[in-house]
Amino acid sequence: MTIASASSFTHSHVILDDGTVVFKCSSDKNQWPWLALDPFDVIVVQTINYWTAVETGAARGTLDTGKWSALTRTEWTCGKQGVGHATHGLGHAFGVDGDPHYSLIFFDKSGSLVYSIRGKGVVFQNRDFESWREKAKEKTPPPFSVDEYQYASADAVGVATQREVFLSPLIKGDTPSAQALITKENGFPPAHPWLSGSGDHVNSTHLADAARQFANLLPGERSPDVVSGEMRFKRYVELGYPFQIEQVLETDSQNAVSIVVKQAERLCATVTLRYDRG
Repeated sequence: MTIASASSFTHSHVILDDGTVVFKCSSDKNQWPWLALDPFDVIVVQTINYWTAVETGAARGTLDTGKWSALTRTEWTCGKQGVGHATHGLGHAFGVDGDPHYSLIFFDKSGSLVYSIRGKGVVFQNRDFESWREKAKEKTPPPFSVDEYQYASADAVGVATQREVFLSPLIKGDTPSAQALITKENGFPPAHPWLSGSGDHVNSTHLADAARQFANLLPGERSPDVVSGEMRFKRYVELGYPFQIEQVLETDSQNAVSIVVKQAERLCATVTLRYDRG
């Protein structure tokens, strides 16, 4: 069985007897601008994770596109330094209905491993998902204006341009922290050169990038290369309202940074990024 779509990141799907999906990846930088970034950039990893999980699930028939779903956990490991962007891979699914798990393996054009990614999701049974989300958003305070928010410098958080900055300067204390503000205006095209999404909430790619920016604010020298990581999601982070990033000191080292993400004093996510030892 072969499924192809010119608007998809993955294409030429072949579904094997055991449900494994063999696929090829797009190399179109006009459609996928983030392909201009390094393959190990967390923006690339999490964007590929999202599109490939959705598209292989749809190709296999294990993803019900009529229902809303959300990622609750993901972890990834990158291959050796010097590999190219992913050109093909394999997608596996396991778990039971309503409790989907998946694994994805990506290779570059030479056949070298680029990523190994695992994830777990949840399928919402609420038929009126949009109404439920609107009620949740109403519980957050009015949106902030970006003009009223103090962002850190691009250099401080390790991004190329000021429009890519999501974080405030580091707030020093017993537990180092920072504020973050991602809006529909600064977190999506055309303002942001690399990020995209549904526009309903702050997504996993936003949070991975915010965690990476926070790591750059911390004192100490770290390799710029994130070689593995994991993320767990408890509740949605809403767009247009500040959220807090706090360092988890017990798990921090020069080679790893762990954070918690809170909004309106509620735990929303945890993220750990691990760095190349150099």
